[in-house]
Parts: sequence; structure tokens; C-alpha cells
Amino acid sequence: MTIISAEKWEAVKIITIELKDAVENLQSTPTSLPTSEPTDSQISITLAEADLPVVKLNDSPNIPTITYLAYVYAGGQNTDSASQTVYWRMLKNGSSLSTGSFSVDANYYWTISAFYYDVSAGDTIELRLWASSTNVNWDYDAYACPYSRPFPYTSGTIVNLWVKTSEVISYPSLSLGNPYSDFKGYYVVNPLPGGYDERRFWTEDPIEHFERWKDRVLRLHTGDFYNSNKVLYYVNSSYRPYYRGTYLPTKILIRELK
Repeated sequence: MTIISAEKWEAVKIITIELKDAVENLQSTPTSLPTSEPTDSQISITLAEADLPVVKLNDSPNIPTITYLAYVYAGGQNTDSASQTVYWRMLKNGSSLSTGSFSVDANYYWTISAFYYDVSAGDTIELRLWASSTNVNWDYDAYACPYSRPFPYTSGTIVNLWVKTSEVISYPSLSLGNPYSDFKGYYVVNPLPGGYDERRFWTEDPIEHFERWKDRVLRLHTGDFYNSNKVLYYVNSSYRPYYRGTYLPTKILIRELK
């Protein structure tokens, strides 16, 4: 085992992340979905700085490289006696990102988890909903903003780093309705040496790793590595929202080898 003496290391860099609570809404009376695509989206959110995580590098808010995501949720029920179809469209700043549909059994609940990649304060994100019958309703919506791809250097920098993630949490925590969660881990990934993201770990836990890094030290599974600008849906007889979330660290220690 090779021991690297202390004088060969730069000072520890500490990235801290303060995640904001999800914003939730549960209607007292469900709203029937239209049977054709509406002109105005049911869910339209103009993101503010207060919605985004507070990410600091050594207590400074000026971390060189970071990406923000938005998770948007919608849920309701098919009250019809037959299976029906729910249609959806994701938009960002007026442009369509993706669209699709899924089937909901009679009297079942449905939940959409929509993942918007690379958002900023001032962006308007929308989720547009319609269905094959007015007996399909929606009554729940929520949103929360995680982060991905943190790096304490400018994009393109290649550097030898010891990286330790810690204080890993599940996010977001939704409480209204009758929620059930499905959380996925995060990837410790490195674009070097193969030219694409080499997956070192996919984990729900803290990790410690030394390697030659470029551009990022981790990526979220949900909304970045997979399902970027796409929807996941769940249909269930009891739970709404039945939602996808993520595990992610809220503290990252980084030390550069000189």
C-alpha cells in the first residue's frame, strides 16, 4: 500500500448542499382532465432562486460547475368503469421537451414524475395533461429541485482528486395525499479515460474514491443519467402520489493531489 505524504495534497475543498423542501398542492375537489390537449398547462412554474439548492464551495456560493434539475409531480384518479389513457407534454420556456401517454385501470390512481434537466432561475417549466375521458381527474401536484454534476473547477479541467461523499439523504419528501416513494441512487462517474462516463459506483450510500477526474464527480441516476427531460409514470390502486425520487449527498469533501 502506497502512502501519499500530507505535503503532496492541496487543502480540502468542501461542497455543501442545502436542498429546499418540495412545494406541494392537493386540491380539495379534483379537476377533470380535458379530452384534448389544452392551450394552457395545468402546471406552470417559473423557477426562482429560492427554489434551487444552495450549493457552496468552502462556504462561498460561487461553485464553478453545477447543474440543477427540477422534479415535477402530478397525480389523480381514473374514476371511470373502464381503462382510460392519460396524455402528457413537458415544456420548458414554451418549447416542447417530450410527450407521451399511458393507460390507467378503472378506479386506479396515477402519478407522473417529470424530470427537467439543466434548469435555472427564471425558467418556466410546464406539465400539460389531458385524457381519453373526463372521468379522469387530477388533484395533486408538487415540485422540487435537486442538483447534479458538481465540480469545484471549471468545465474541462482534469485533476487528480480524492473524493468523499457524505450526509446522503433521500429527496424529495412528499407528504400530501397518500404518498409512496421509489428512490434511486446516484452515480460516481468520470468521463476519463474512455471518453464517456465510466461508472465507478451506483450507490445510495457515502463513498470514498481517488481518481483522475474531469467535469464532475457524480451524476444523479434520475433526471440526468437516465430520464433526462422525460416522464416516469406509476399506476396504483391505493397510492397517489407514487413518485420517483433520488438519493444524493449533501456534503462532498475533495482534495487535490499536487
